[in-house]
Amino acid sequence: MIITRIEVKGDEKKPAIVTLEKGLNVISGASDTGKSYICQCVQFILGAEKAPKSIDEAKGYSSLEVTFEESDGGSFILKRELKNKADLTLVENNVTKILKPNHKGKENLSSYFLGKIGIENQVLVSGTQSLNHSSLTLRILEKLFLVDEARIITDDSPLGKGQNTERTLETSLLKTLLTGHDDSDVQTLKKRKQSKQSLHIKIENLEYFMSKYFSSDDVEENRIKKLSDDVDAIENSIELAESELDSLLKTGSEGIERRNNLASRSESLNRKLDEDNTVLERFHLLLSKYSSDRERLEANSEAAKYVDSHYAANCPTCGKTLDDSSDISVELVLSSNAAEIRKIDRKVEGLHSTIHEIEKHKEVISNELASIGEELRDLENSLDPNISKMITETRNIIKSLTENKENLTADLNLERKRGQILKEIGSLQVEHDEIADKYEIPDFSKELQQLMQEISNVLIRWDFPNGNQVTYDKENRDISIGGKPRGHFGKGYRAICFSAFVIGLMNYLCAKNRHAGFLVLDSPLTTYKERDEVSSGEESEQASIANNLIYAFYRDLCDFYNDKQIIVLDNQEPSKDMQNSMNYVHFSKNENIGRYGFFPVKNS
Repeated sequence: MIITRIEVKGDEKKPAIVTLEKGLNVISGASDTGKSYICQCVQFILGAEKAPKSIDEAKGYSSLEVTFEESDGGSFILKRELKNKADLTLVENNVTKILKPNHKGKENLSSYFLGKIGIENQVLVSGTQSLNHSSLTLRILEKLFLVDEARIITDDSPLGKGQNTERTLETSLLKTLLTGHDDSDVQTLKKRKQSKQSLHIKIENLEYFMSKYFSSDDVEENRIKKLSDDVDAIENSIELAESELDSLLKTGSEGIERRNNLASRSESLNRKLDEDNTVLERFHLLLSKYSSDRERLEANSEAAKYVDSHYAANCPTCGKTLDDSSDISVELVLSSNAAEIRKIDRKVEGLHSTIHEIEKHKEVISNELASIGEELRDLENSLDPNISKMITETRNIIKSLTENKENLTADLNLERKRGQILKEIGSLQVEHDEIADKYEIPDFSKELQQLMQEISNVLIRWDFPNGNQVTYDKENRDISIGGKPRGHFGKGYRAICFSAFVIGLMNYLCAKNRHAGFLVLDSPLTTYKERDEVSSGEESEQASIANNLIYAFYRDLCDFYNDKQIIVLDNQEPSKDMQNSMNYVHFSKNENIGRYGFFPVKNS
């Protein structure tokens, strides 16, 4: 893109306008005619916080408009009130929107402008140790295509102010522009560095655990192998013992099974015998009760007969006096008692029968128990008396071997666990050590060399001494010419070398579509020039450039940059034979000669 128009407006003021074209634009003339004000206008429309200086000529002017033309033929206008920190108004395709001057917020100038160039959302690293980083903003980038009169003669880096806190950021900026790859990897490293501390804590905890629960010796693979072999040997011994036990059990299995069955039958019969004895005991108690009840009834009947043989007597039951008038029937009492006695006799008879059956059942059980006992004695005599002992011993051996196996297995597992922990510590340590403590900006020496060649080509065309010997000064983020750092030259030469740097960078980046396409240089050739009618005379070495270099400077800008835009604001005028080859504007600072300055002398 290029700037085609810069206009400052005010109520009842004639607009201050400068029209610009593609290729070289030179605005020259005496000092204090508004050249630097034009530079400040471009800075302000590109997001600077401070409005252009309130010079006397600018009084009454309140707004700034700058028109940009894009390579595809489209255009847009940025407007801004001449107030510090004022918002901007964007007019594009008949649509108006407000943009914030900084890079914050959804709608802001920085994102919009960088999006036009195609380098939005780039991350720059500002601290290789702290891993601090920031976004590439228009305020950072603007230094490379807008150079004011104060910066162009400084010995600071063309990439910025060169302060300690900005050195890394300046290198990151140059690398990102030259390679097209930003330093967003620093964000990943910062997250990994946070995890590095977590890894360190894990390693410390595992090492503490090892020191507390394990010996300090390293894991011995031979010890693990020996424990493993011992466990295998015990398992083999257990298998042999279990096989021997099975053989012993099989040898006496039939006799033992018969013995076990007889013992089980004997136990069952004894339980039945106990049950029969319990029932018999209860039945004998019941017989005793029946006998007692029968004797009571017989005594009652005898008493009734005695009463019946006397005319007056006392009742044998309740003691009441009986006489002839009594309602008691002796015959009825005797009849009832006889009936109850008969019932008792029938029950006693049935009970004696049941007892007899139980006694017979006990006899059968006793006989069977005697037979079982005899058979058990025969079985015990027939079985090998050592089998039982051998079985017991074998089982004890298996139990002992199993306990030893468990102990050895525990030792083996413990040893393996220690090995696993040590392996984990080693793995964590490797992961920990792989995370860098600082960010290393990727090498871009190849691209730097190409940039140095672009700058050298410019200086050669300008006939600058040793222009073919340009190298990059990494420490100062600047160039050296013929082995001499740019900052060691006088300010006049510093300014021309600064110009060569940003022009060479523009050439390199425009080919990669990573540049705005325009460049503003304020006072690249000299810092002061008297009014037109005053002869300049000889100027000091620090304030001027040799005439042949000035001519070569303008000649080169006329011939090689027609597809871009370079705006030069300078006291030094180009040779008259070149003025028709550029868009030339001359400020005379004389009301009677041409254009006085940026602002009209008289306003209507």
